[in-house]
Amino acid sequence: MENHKSKFLFLKIPGHEIRTLTARIAPGFPEGILGPSKGKPKEMLMRSARLLLAVFLMLPVLALAQDRPIIIKAGTMLDGRGGILTNTNIVVEGSRISRIAPGTQEVTYDLGDLTVMPGWIDTHVHIGFYFDQDGKNRDMNLGDTPAQSMLYAMGNAYRTLMAGFTTVQSVGDPTNRDLRDWIDQGIVPGPRVLSSLGGIGPAAMGGRTGDPAEIRRIVRQLAAEGADLIKIYASTSIREGGTKSMTDEQIQAACGEAKAQGLRSVVHAYGTESLRAVILAGCTTIEHGNRYSDEIIELMADHGTYLDPHIGLIYYNYFENKDRFFGEGNYTEEGFAAMEKAIPIGIETFKRTLANPKVKIVFGTDAVAGAHGRNYEEFIYRVRDGGQQPMDAIISATSLAAESLNLQDKIGTLAPGMEADIIAVAGNPLEDITAVRRVVFVMKGGIVYKNIAPGT
Repeated sequence: MENHKSKFLFLKIPGHEIRTLTARIAPGFPEGILGPSKGKPKEMLMRSARLLLAVFLMLPVLALAQDRPIIIKAGTMLDGRGGILTNTNIVVEGSRISRIAPGTQEVTYDLGDLTVMPGWIDTHVHIGFYFDQDGKNRDMNLGDTPAQSMLYAMGNAYRTLMAGFTTVQSVGDPTNRDLRDWIDQGIVPGPRVLSSLGGIGPAAMGGRTGDPAEIRRIVRQLAAEGADLIKIYASTSIREGGTKSMTDEQIQAACGEAKAQGLRSVVHAYGTESLRAVILAGCTTIEHGNRYSDEIIELMADHGTYLDPHIGLIYYNYFENKDRFFGEGNYTEEGFAAMEKAIPIGIETFKRTLANPKVKIVFGTDAVAGAHGRNYEEFIYRVRDGGQQPMDAIISATSLAAESLNLQDKIGTLAPGMEADIIAVAGNPLEDITAVRRVVFVMKGGIVYKNIAPGT
């Protein structure tokens, strides 16, 4: 039997040891390869380079598939839909869960003193945003060579996976395609990535725009290029007031054509006017929101519109790293003041929205440079400051998030037939939400990537 102190094989990289579990379990990359996201930028780039080398050196291990079921003992299991089981076994065959039931058979991983749940889903990240070698904010379109940018993005993906997030939705960046595909192919470790490969809206927001006919053409082009969703900027940045930036007809064209192409529409929007237009256009999900009337809450409930509010991490990450963002675009004193003002407004709006249980609130962080691998902090802000129940917060990042991505039949729930995306934390987040910071076990698609003893 192997518990969470399982034996590892070691692969030496200068200054690092890459750990894998037994050969029949694909690689378990230790959290220490890249270190914390707040390291010196040059060291972070070198660590990312070492990670890439380690991945390719370990490809032979990836080829050795598991030859028998994996049995995970769960002391407390949250199924992602609100159900709780104790002292049960999760049986994994290949990439999927085959059954969940108490049993006496020998277990592969004894997580009896941990809380086990589905891998978390972050429905809004910018996986390609990072701090460059000079410590300044960058994305995969600016400043560095494509190879450097990809190394940073790989580091972000690795940190996010080690933090317990097995699926993310990366919105607005046309350069995410290769990273998404490499992760899907098992070339590099990371969460499952869904990408918009660009966006619709003002150029200042990084989007492409035009009259309704042109917007429909752009949507069709993005669909043909392999976009998983359509990102739309219906408002300006919160640092510029969050005012409406597209006409009703443009929003209707974007969301209508997305639906016609079989894609979801995810819309950056602030304020009552913008949110009303988005909801009535039949768009799938609203990002941010921040401030809106009770009428909007009722409209979201009636239309089944998903809401992904961001009430904490997005702002405090900017404040903690102000010197790294300041001076670029709207990262000005006025822009930071606007974000300061938005915090209490967003929390008050979040609390009013929670009062209507019919509103589908999903989990997202808008993670940019400095926030990757700390995505779980948004759970704490939502529970501690926003008043959300811990179980509801977890559901928002599991089964409800999966539903918003049209992946409810694949991920977000621990049940037979579902993908074996399984994580465990030390402690019980239903009693102490800060337990989400203590992820000690990560499995994605039946492959173990992290398995460490609590407290190490």
